[in-house]
Amino acid sequence: MSVFAGFDVRIDPWDTDYGSELPIDTADDFPVEDVELEIEVEANKWQPVIPGSVTPPNYLVFVDGVRRIEARLLIRRGELLCHGAFGSFAVGAVQLAGARADWGEERVYRIVALGSGERLPQEVRVTSVLTYEPESSAISDADGPLRRIQERMRQEEERLARELADAPDRLVIADGPLTFAEQVRGQAVGYVKRLFRMYLPRTHLGILPQVPVGGRTPLFALRSTRRFARYSWFMRLSAPSGADSPFAGLVRLEIAESVGAEVAKRVADATASCLPRLAPKRGRDPRAPQNLLPIGALEGALRRRLGDARLVRRQIESLVAREITHD
Repeated sequence: MSVFAGFDVRIDPWDTDYGSELPIDTADDFPVEDVELEIEVEANKWQPVIPGSVTPPNYLVFVDGVRRIEARLLIRRGELLCHGAFGSFAVGAVQLAGARADWGEERVYRIVALGSGERLPQEVRVTSVLTYEPESSAISDADGPLRRIQERMRQEEERLARELADAPDRLVIADGPLTFAEQVRGQAVGYVKRLFRMYLPRTHLGILPQVPVGGRTPLFALRSTRRFARYSWFMRLSAPSGADSPFAGLVRLEIAESVGAEVAKRVADATASCLPRLAPKRGRDPRAPQNLLPIGALEGALRRRLGDARLVRRQIESLVAREITHD
């Protein structure tokens, strides 16, 4: 019996760096947010906040994931034509305690996703160590399978971050927007390093260039019908160079509003105090300074766990070729 169970599977010969892998975010991914400025100070008294003496968390844990598209597919069954993709992703963590850094758990997942609501009926065993579980996306265009792989990665990042945050004396920094609001024994924040949206009204955007290294904005609240309520703040990791935008070196962080404003303020001060020292110098990382040293190191380790991309693609191509020959 064919491993593809009646689907005629062919590989798109283009390298996966081209075509549909890149555009995964659209305007529809950003819900409308109600922004409340008067959380920490009155709106007309906003100015940069310079944290005073801060007690750092006993454990600072960074959670991130990496993904890779190994082969894009064109699939037929009868009159149906749809897109698909073999993809892998890994999620993991690194923990800092004082000057010590320790690797946490690393989890690797491999998926074969089909678009247009289609799904393979069984897992695909490419080799003895490469097995891909079936997934489905309702989206019919070429981005559908990629978006499903991205969604699964975010779900597994969320699962790991929630597990790790459910311990006392721990602050979890989850790369990207925070995705869960449940109460945990520790604290968890979302770390947004690419500022697609500024959220603040024009009357308050002028404060951002004034924020010094190790400083932050006052807290503001974000509330929408599509996401849980959060407190958020901007902070600066490093100073812009002469040719940079005045917004260079800024990141945005968010925490569930359910923790309360006082806890959110303490966490915001802790991040402003701890994170700048973890910012890489320019030349070390193309996403410096926002791609913090622990996150960059974690991403490198996770990519290695995915295996050699060229070898994996050749093994997938060999499987597809054998299935075509057998048909």
